[in-house]
Amino acid sequence: LLKNKPYLILLLCFGSGIAVFTCFSTLLEQILCVKGYTNDFAGLCGALFIVFGIIGAGVVGVYVDKTKKFTEVTKIGLGFSTLSCIAFSVVSLMPHQKVAVAAVCSLFGFFGFSIYAVAMELSVECSYPVGEATSAGLIFVSGQVQSVVYIILLQALTKQLTESPLATCGDAVLSWKVPMMVMAGLSSVFTCCFLIFFHTRYRRLEAEEQAAYRTRGNNATTTSYQAVET
Repeated sequence: LLKNKPYLILLLCFGSGIAVFTCFSTLLEQILCVKGYTNDFAGLCGALFIVFGIIGAGVVGVYVDKTKKFTEVTKIGLGFSTLSCIAFSVVSLMPHQKVAVAAVCSLFGFFGFSIYAVAMELSVECSYPVGEATSAGLIFVSGQVQSVVYIILLQALTKQLTESPLATCGDAVLSWKVPMMVMAGLSSVFTCCFLIFFHTRYRRLEAEEQAAYRTRGNNATTTSYQAVET
């Protein structure tokens, strides 16, 4: 795996995507409360994030099963996820924008969750014949490690606000403007790297096609021998 360039790119870039999703779900309430959004509304946004993610995963899963376009779907989904992340980093800093915030959270979940399973399948395709548990598992680990780093970094970049009349956070009111811009920037950088540099063959599908071809050839040979004997 360490010698497999496409896999390493996927490991780093999609791991960063997992980290951004984790930061979003972990810090959502803290980010929104500064601009006067209640905990109930933050919970609603989190629910929309998950529900639309499930819908997106179902739709994309059916499409990929039929077309086998793992790379194309992953690149498109990751690109739209990054655009949603950028949009969230802007609208989350605006008060009285519940509809916009809810819509962006829904889109973020739809595109983000929908490519999770596809990217795991892509990791297997580009790393075959390495075991599926190893290739997919390392990407999950990469995402969790980067999540820890991102959360610590984003929280370190917050600034204490002297006053925020709309805040529903209690006494500790923090500015998330810089962390949101950093999160959007990191997501953009890793997505661009993935879109530009990731190219791979579908090694598992190729192996399955070769095995099926050999099987058909053996069956044809056996049929010919039986016909000659008859």
